[in-house]
This record gives sequence, C-alpha cells and structure tokens, in this order.
Amino acid sequence: MRRSPGPVVLLALAATLLGSPALAGKAGEVRTRSFQLLNEGVAAYTHGDYATAVDALRESAAMALNSFRAYYYLGLALNGDRRYAEAVDALKIALDLDPNHPQALVALGDANLALGDADEADAAYYRALKIRPDFPQALDGLARSYDARAETDKAIETFRRAIASNAGYAEGYTHLGDVYLRLGRYDDAVKLLSEAVSIRPDYAPGLNRLATAYDRLGLYDQAVATIAEAIRLEPKNPDHPATLGTIQVSLGLLARAEASFRTALDLDPAHPEAREGMAEIDRRRGDYAAALEHLDAALADDRLNRHQREHLQTVRDAVEAEKSRFETLEAAVRDGTANDTDRLDLADLYARRGLWDRAIEVERAVPAAAGGERLAYMLLRAGRSRDALEIYTALADATPRADLRVNVGVALARLGRDEDAAAAFRRALEIDAQDVRARLYLGNALLRLGREADAAAEYRRYLDKVSKGEDAERVRQILERIAPAPADAASATETRS
Repeated sequence: MRRSPGPVVLLALAATLLGSPALAGKAGEVRTRSFQLLNEGVAAYTHGDYATAVDALRESAAMALNSFRAYYYLGLALNGDRRYAEAVDALKIALDLDPNHPQALVALGDANLALGDADEADAAYYRALKIRPDFPQALDGLARSYDARAETDKAIETFRRAIASNAGYAEGYTHLGDVYLRLGRYDDAVKLLSEAVSIRPDYAPGLNRLATAYDRLGLYDQAVATIAEAIRLEPKNPDHPATLGTIQVSLGLLARAEASFRTALDLDPAHPEAREGMAEIDRRRGDYAAALEHLDAALADDRLNRHQREHLQTVRDAVEAEKSRFETLEAAVRDGTANDTDRLDLADLYARRGLWDRAIEVERAVPAAAGGERLAYMLLRAGRSRDALEIYTALADATPRADLRVNVGVALARLGRDEDAAAAFRRALEIDAQDVRARLYLGNALLRLGREADAAAEYRRYLDKVSKGEDAERVRQILERIAPAPADAASATETRS
C-alpha cells in the first residue's frame, strides 16, 4: 500500500485540491462561514446533490485546512459525483487528519475500487477492519471488490457477513440485491431490497434498486411509485431519472422516457444508464448512428466500473451488428435481390424495434409465412388481436398442441373475453397438464374475473412447478395481496400467552 503523504506534502496537496482562495476577514467570521458551508455541503450530499455539495465543501475546506469533516464529506461528495481520483486526494487529507477513521478508510477504498485499483481498495477496507472488526461498511466494500473481480460466490458470502454484523445496514442488503438482480435471482433480490427500504424508508439508492427489480418483474405501477419516491428524496441525483426512463421504455412510453433520460444527462452528461436508454430509443427509431454515438459517449467515461463497461460494450456490439444486418437486408429488398429468408430476417429486425405493422407487412410478403405462428404473434403485439385469434384458432384446431391453445387464450384475453380465455387455458391443460404457462395465465384470467380463491389455487399449483424467476416472484407478490398466508399457529399461541 502507498504511504500517506507527510505534513508538507499534505498542505501542498490541499492547496492544489481546493483551487479557490480562502475568504478574507476576521478569524471568527471565517470559522463561522466555513461551518455554514460545511453544513450546506453535508445537506446537499445527503440529498444526492453531489455537484453542489462539492462546491460548498471545497470552499469550507479552503477556509479550514485542518477540518477533517470538510475533507471527509468532500471525498464522499466527489465519490457520489463519480470524480474518484479527486475523491482519493480529499480522503487522503482527511485520513492524515484522522488516521483511524474507519468510514473515511471505506470511502477511500470505494474511490480506489471505482478507479479499478482493487489492491488499494482492499488495503483500505482491511485497515478499517483492523480498527473495527466486523465493520459492516468495510465488509461490504470487500464484497464489492470480490464482485468487481468476478468472484461472485465470495462476494455473496461477504455481503452476508456484512448484513449479519449489522442487521440494520441497508447498504449491504441493497448491494447484495443488486448482485441477485444481475444474476436473475429476482425473488431473492426483491426480498433483500424490500428489507433495505423497510430498514431505511428514506434510503434512495435502495428505492432505486427496488424499482429496478419491480420493472424486471413487470410490476410497473410499483416500479414507478418507488422510483418517484427516490426522486423526491434525491432530486439532483441522475441515477433516479435514468431509472425512471428505463421503466418508461419498458412501458413503451418513449417520449416520456427520452425526457427522463435528458433530465439525467443534464445532471451527468455521461451517465451510463441514461446514455444506454437514449441509444435504445434511437435504435427503435432506426437511427443507429445516433444510438452508437450515445454508447460511445458512455464508454468514453473513465469512471465506469468493470460490469458497466462490459455491459455497454456488449450492447454496442449488438447495435453495430444489427445496423449492418439491417442495411444489408433493406438494400436487398430495395434492389430486388432479397429471398424469403432475407425478408423474414428483415421482419424480425422490425419486430425487435417494436415496429410491428412494418414487420407484419414484410412477413406477409412471404407466402409460406402467411397464416403462420410468427405472423399471429406479430399481430398480437401490434394490438390486432382479432386477426391473431383467427390464425391461432385455425392452427390449434388443426394441431392439438397445448401452446397453441394457450395463445388462443392470450388473444381472447386481449379482447376482454376472460371466460373464453380461461376455457382455452383449461383446454391447454387437458392436452398437457404440465404446461406452466397455461396454469399461470389461467390464474390471471380468474383473477381478472374476480374469482380470487380460484386464482390463488391456480397460482399455488404454478408455484409447485416453478419456484424461481420473474413470473414466480410476480405470482408471490399477487398471492400476498389476494391470499396472504395465515399466521403461524405457534406464534399466535405464544402471542396469546
């Protein structure tokens, strides 16, 4: 580990870091103003307004070069603003003023971890643990370090240690929940993230991640309400409008999503989630050049961590490949050299962009595809449920397949014919009693019909077959609302006694 600078170097570093001259005036006036700025900076940091916090805390520290709190909170605010190299400098000064402050050591570790220096990060976390064994923030930092190095099992184990050391440490629940989100373990993620915001209802990062979990599960009303609360708590934090934009993309509200992403980019012009969201909107519009520009702007930011960079690069590669394929196929159709496979591929690309009517037009130009399952699916997605029902019914009558009967039921449900839809799902289960999609959709149809007890029974049969994944967690959420589990008898007896 690098040694801390000596006193002379410390003062020189402080002068370089601060940049602006201290306020001239009487010593008492300077101290009063410094304290006022410190409080303003801490308040701004607490509300996620990191840029404002940095300005106030820099000025406060310039007036009181020996103020540990000014440098400590300046480091925290710089971390929040993703200015990690500057945060390292501020936190080193804070630690020269108070070498045994475990929270400052964790913040220093966080800054180094964000800069990609896991060894320096670990050294800071271990120093904190020497001062306070089982310090949850330090254990949480080590877990994030393991996660950054793709040592996922060690990361999960260490996150659990952090939570076990302090059951009220909301950040530990949130960071482990984030890992589970990335792994697709949505039921575990929702439980942890719900626990985080239960422990700290005003913890905006936990609300943000819980909103993301709800979005992944298709629980959009809950997602929007949850991220709205995060925005209320931290209106200047770009993470929250970016997450709102992502939810709005899921809902197909592209104009609203674009406005949300632009709000985030006004706060942080390189924000990765906002840039990715704008790229997705431009991709759907067919403006691949603009989409790639957004992704390149995000990738040019040296503040990205490993997971963010790998994800954005994967997205960029996919957009580049789609752009090349789309241009080739459109040119072939235009000059008359396209074959049926080319047309089907082009229809698929239109469908991926949500241009369902254009996809249907191209699909119908292929004789072998007319009246087929792909066309019926596109018609359903385009909102043309009657046309889709006609095709699915003909296919199901010709071939006794459970999945075709399920699709008949889906089309009927889209038309508001829930009794008929339920009958179709039951017919599918007569063909294949193990068809979990038919079981799930039958529960949904019964719920819409107001038959909650019957719906709950079907949902429980579904969970007997499927215990993990987005649909399973969504079903559990519904069951908690319509048929909560009875209180444990032993607990009830103990309470009465």
